[in-house]
Amino acid sequence: MIFKSLKLKNIRSYENLEIEFPKGSVLLSGDIGSGKTSILLGLQFALFGLQPGQKGASILRQGEDNAYVQLELEVEGQLITLQRTIKKSKSGSITQDSNIITIDSVIKNLSTSEMKNQVINLLKYPKEFVKKSNLLYKFTVYTPQEEMKSIVQERPEVRLDTLRHIFGIDRYKRIKENSQILFQKIKEQVKIKEILASELNLIKEKFNSENEKKIILTRETNNLNIEYQNLMLSKQKSENQLLDSQKILDEKQYLKSELGKLEVLLQGKKDLESRMKKEVILMQKQIHEETTFSQERLDSVLEFLNKHKKILEEKNANFLKITSQISVLDSKKERPLELKNKIVSLENCPTCLQKVGQDHKCRIEKQTQYDIEEIDRELEQKINQKEVLIKEIEVEKNLIKGYEVDKTTFQQDKIRFEHQRTILTKIKSDAFVLDRTSNEIKELNIKIQQTKDKIEIFSKSQEEFNKIKKDFKEINEISRTKELTIATKTKELELLKIKLKELSEEIQKKEKIREQVNKLRTLQDWMQEKFITMINLTEKNVMAKLRNEFSKIFSEWFSALVSDSLSVRLDEDFTPIITNQDYEIEYDFLSGGERTATALAYRLALNQVLNSILSQIKTKDILILDEPTDGFATEQIDKMRDIFEQLKAEQIILVSHEEKIEGFVDHVIKIQKDTTSKIDNQNS
Repeated sequence: MIFKSLKLKNIRSYENLEIEFPKGSVLLSGDIGSGKTSILLGLQFALFGLQPGQKGASILRQGEDNAYVQLELEVEGQLITLQRTIKKSKSGSITQDSNIITIDSVIKNLSTSEMKNQVINLLKYPKEFVKKSNLLYKFTVYTPQEEMKSIVQERPEVRLDTLRHIFGIDRYKRIKENSQILFQKIKEQVKIKEILASELNLIKEKFNSENEKKIILTRETNNLNIEYQNLMLSKQKSENQLLDSQKILDEKQYLKSELGKLEVLLQGKKDLESRMKKEVILMQKQIHEETTFSQERLDSVLEFLNKHKKILEEKNANFLKITSQISVLDSKKERPLELKNKIVSLENCPTCLQKVGQDHKCRIEKQTQYDIEEIDRELEQKINQKEVLIKEIEVEKNLIKGYEVDKTTFQQDKIRFEHQRTILTKIKSDAFVLDRTSNEIKELNIKIQQTKDKIEIFSKSQEEFNKIKKDFKEINEISRTKELTIATKTKELELLKIKLKELSEEIQKKEKIREQVNKLRTLQDWMQEKFITMINLTEKNVMAKLRNEFSKIFSEWFSALVSDSLSVRLDEDFTPIITNQDYEIEYDFLSGGERTATALAYRLALNQVLNSILSQIKTKDILILDEPTDGFATEQIDKMRDIFEQLKAEQIILVSHEEKIEGFVDHVIKIQKDTTSKIDNQNS
C-alpha cells in the first residue's frame, strides 16, 4: 500500500489542505507546531476513524461544527478512496457522521464499524486485530517517537503484555487464562457430578430388591389370571344354564299369560252369548204385534197436503192484496172529504184572489159526494170479498191440519214397520252369531285345558332356576373378587415397573455421570500435566525465537545510530540492556540523542520483525517516522542517510524540523503556519 493524496477540511490547524504523496522518501518539513503531525493524524483518522478513548475535539478545528477528510491510496494496483466526516451536535458532542469508500469507482456508504472492517480486510490485517484499535498500524507504520520511548521505559510486565499483543502471542496468555477457568469449571463439575453419582450402588441394590418383588408379583398375577380364566369358564357355563332356565320360565310365564288371555276371552264369549240370548228374547217380544203400513196412502196424503198448502198460500196472498186495496180506498175517501170541507170554508180563491160563490161551492160539494159514494160501493165490495176469503182460508187450514195428522200417523207406522223388519234381520244375524260363539266357547275350553297341562309340566322350573341363579351369583361374586385382586396386583406391578424403569434410568444416568466424571478427571489431568505445560513451553519458545530475532535486528539498527563503544541486547522481558565495554548503563543515564536512537532502533526492529511475521499485510511497503532525530548530534543526523538507504519501504514519510534531513530524502514538503497551517512548498 502507498498513500496517493490527502484532503483535510477543518482538521486541527487546517482549514483546507490538499497534499500529494509521491513514492520514495517524503519529508514534511516545518517549524515545531506548524501542523506536520496533524497530517499524520489525518491519515490515521481517514484509515481507522476515531479511536476508542479519542475525542472528536482532538481533531476538529476549533470553532467549526464539522470536518472532512479524504484519503486516496493504492493497494496492489487498486485505487481506493476513503472519506470520513465528523460533526458537532447542538448539545456539543462530536461524532462521526458519514463513511464512504470508493473502490475502482464503486461507491459504498458504510457504518463506522463496517468501514473499519472493510479497511482491515483491504490491508490484510489478521481478524484478531479488528478489535485491537489500530495497534498493528501503529507499530508497523506510524508510532509517535515519544510513545516508542515510553515502551522502552515501561515496566517489564507491561512491555511484555504490549509486545504479546502486537505479535499476537497474547493468545497464549488467553489460552492459559481460559484453561485455568476451564480447569476450575471441570473441577467444579467433577465435584457436582460425584455428588450426583454418589448413591449409585445404593440405587442398584434397591433396583435388585424391587426386581425380586416384581418377579414374585408377576408369578402371583399369572396364577391369579389362570384361576380367573377357569372361574370365567365356570361362570360362562352357569350363565348358559341360567339362560336356558330363564327361557323355560319365560315359556311358563308366556303360557300363564296366554291362559289368562284365553280365560278372559272365554268369559267374554260367555257374556256375549248370555247377552245375545236376552236380546233375542226381548226382540221377539217387540215383534209380537205386527204393524201394517201402506206407502201409497202416505204418498197420497203428502200430495193433498202439499196441494192445500199451495191453495192456502194463494188465498193468503189474495187476502193481503184485498186488505191493501181496502186501505187504499180508505185513503181515497179521506181526500174528497177534506176537499169538500176546505171548499165550504173557503172565502177567496187562492189563485185568482176572487171571491168563491155559493153555486161553485154546491157544485163541488155534489161532485165530492158522488166520488165518496163510488168509493163506498167499491169498498163494500172489497170488504165482502175479504170476509169470503177469511172463511175459505179457515177451511184450508183445517184441511191442512187434518192432512198433517194423517201424515204423522202414517210416518210413525212406517218407522214401526221398518223397526220390526230390522229386528227380524238382527234376530236372524244374532242366531248365527250365537251359534258361532257357542262353537268358539267349546274351542276355548279345549285350549285352556291344553295350556294348563303344559304349565303343569313346568311346575319345578322355578326351583331349578333359583338354584342355578344362586350358583351363578356365588361364581360372579368370586370372579369379581378375583378381578379386584388381579386389578390391584396388576396396578402394583405397573407401579413397580414404573419404579424399576425410573431406577434403571437413574442408574443409567448416574453411570453416565460417573463416565463423565472419569472423562473429566482424565481431561483435568491432561490439562494440568500436559496442555498447560505445552502452552507454557510453546509460548516460551516463540518468545525466545522472537526475542533472539528482535535482539539481533535491534542491535544492528542501534549500532548504525550510535558510537561503536556502545552495544545493546534484549533480556527475557525485551528490556534493552545497553553496555559500554562490559559495563551496563541505565537508560536514564544515556544522552538525549542516545535515548532517541535507542527508541528509533527499537521501533525499526519492531517494524521489521512484524512485517516478517505478517508477510501478507499490505502496509509493509510504507513507513512513517515522526521526529526520528530529536536530540541527535550532528554525526548521528549524518547517519540517517545510511538508515534511509537501508530501509526497504516503497514509501517513507518523515516529519522533522531538521533542515539537514532535506538532503537525505527524495521529496520535501514545507509547511508553515500563520493562523492556519498550509503547504508553503512541495518539491520533488
